[in-house]
Amino acid sequence: MQDTPANRVTYSARVVTANELVPKMSANETGSLPLNDTHYITSFYNQIPIPDYLLAIAVGDLEYRSLGRRVGVITEPSQMEHVATELAELETLLDTTEAYIGDYIWGNYTIIVLPPSFPMGGMENPLLTFASPTIIVGDFSQVYVATHEIAHSWTGNTVTCQNWESFWLNEGFTVFIERKVSGELHGEDFALVEAQLGNVSMWSDMQYYGLQDTYSSIHPVLAGDNPDNSFSELPYEKGFQTLTYLESLVGADQFRQFLRFWVQERFLTSVQYTDLIFTWGKWVEQNYEPLEVNDILSKSNWNDWLFKSALPPAGTFDFSTPKGTEAEELAMAYIALNGTGHPDNYLDYNSFYSNLKVIFYETIAAHQDEVSIALLT
Repeated sequence: MQDTPANRVTYSARVVTANELVPKMSANETGSLPLNDTHYITSFYNQIPIPDYLLAIAVGDLEYRSLGRRVGVITEPSQMEHVATELAELETLLDTTEAYIGDYIWGNYTIIVLPPSFPMGGMENPLLTFASPTIIVGDFSQVYVATHEIAHSWTGNTVTCQNWESFWLNEGFTVFIERKVSGELHGEDFALVEAQLGNVSMWSDMQYYGLQDTYSSIHPVLAGDNPDNSFSELPYEKGFQTLTYLESLVGADQFRQFLRFWVQERFLTSVQYTDLIFTWGKWVEQNYEPLEVNDILSKSNWNDWLFKSALPPAGTFDFSTPKGTEAEELAMAYIALNGTGHPDNYLDYNSFYSNLKVIFYETIAAHQDEVSIALLT
């Protein structure tokens, strides 16, 4: 649907399907009745106002399996065992996210794993997150996609960007929460490695657009252009870094309280960057003494963070970790040997989780001028 995300609606639907097919929607199922010998009608209702882009439907040979008191998965019967095994910790992900950001208002949480033709990693439709089968790889390494989509239940679905120039208010907030949950469940090293890889992807996109283009900022000026043309890692990663910077001004515990305040203040509304600036100022004034207020607000530096097509100032963040450095050093050791052998600690690679392996290969790619055919073989 082409409406702006500034509009929020409730909706109901009646879906007619052949008896052998199962319909699902981003809404609660309210009933099912036979229409005739070959078809039946399923009714749905979503009583929480959502932006139109979250209206979703899927129909097919589908099966549901509960994975906990309020979470479950849907997929084709032939894939269910793989999907249910990979997403077995779904309830833990939801509970941990809720503990960080506040009450989950949508009731149940369900992921539907779609056929390979689905073109995205995930889409956060309420009550029916769409997910690519590429997240089901057998080693749980892509489950972070589920964490991201769960976090959208608060930032994106409960509080929504008002226009696509404010898209980072969906994605930057969601990445920030996702990494807090990942850090809680897997350790700080894991979350920092995600941020390090995200920073590399962000810089690559900025180089593609050019540092004189607003698309290299988190407030792209669309000026009638198709919003898809501005889609990149910028709203995700520089949005995340913007919030990380604000967190550095007040501390992690206090910033968590701000995020909860943000969701409650802007509950079920569509927002733009001016709403964030106003809400941040209001929260700071309510929680700090006057001298502290002026100091925090003067350092918030919205102009640079929102509108400049530039990397954060050098030294603002250090996403390096001992494990990440270990992966980089192993890659450099391979390059130094130039295909004549392997480093003494080459078996360490086998203990790397997937993102550390990505760092290993990205390090080699970054030094491709030093890489020989002998090394690759």
